[in-house]
Amino acid sequence: MIDARADSDRFVVQRASGGKWETVTVHGSQAEGSAAFAAAVRAAPRSFLRLIRLRADPDARGEVYDWTLVSLHDPRRHAPPPVRKARPAKSRPSKSGRPERVRAPVRLYVLLFLAGAALVLLWLLAGGRPR
Repeated sequence: MIDARADSDRFVVQRASGGKWETVTVHGSQAEGSAAFAAAVRAAPRSFLRLIRLRADPDARGEVYDWTLVSLHDPRRHAPPPVRKARPAKSRPSKSGRPERVRAPVRLYVLLFLAGAALVLLWLLAGGRPR
């Protein structure tokens, strides 16, 4: 009788999709199911995956199965290692050890100040604020 129950066992790898579970693969033995589950975790480490054992209910009419959770992959608990990002190259310090001097655009600042002063002067000569 135990052999008949073992023959009716199926091992299913499922992936969470919204509020449902999608069946990825179905296997006849636990070893095959576990290997497929491990491969699915490696292929999609950020997905919720589960391995369940389906056992057909011999007393029920039609296809009625009892299922038992064998393994669960929760990406929040078993996070994959983060991908390293390339670091920008460090700038070389100057030979004297002091930071490099950066030239400020003084000519541009003076030009903008003079243009603003000229606009204010024209505005005042044109009558200033209307009353």
